[in-house]
Amino acid sequence: MRNNILKSAIKVMCFLLLGFCIATVSNAQPNPGPGNQGSGTGPTTDGPTVPFDGGMSLMLAASGISYGVKRLRKVQA
Repeated sequence: MRNNILKSAIKVMCFLLLGFCIATVSNAQPNPGPGNQGSGTGPTTDGPTVPFDGGMSLMLAASGISYGVKRLRKVQA
């Protein structure tokens, strides 16, 4: 019994360590370097920026509303 718990704990620790290592090494895009990207004082000229909120929030809101309407119709039926 104790041996099984120890093996399970070792597997979980290995999985967590692997996950932390992969998360540390992987990058979505390289760091564009120094500049005024966080201050909001004009356009950047030193690297590409990726805007997440360029319409994505509208899509998320629309999908949430449609899901809510679908659930309400299912409950009322």
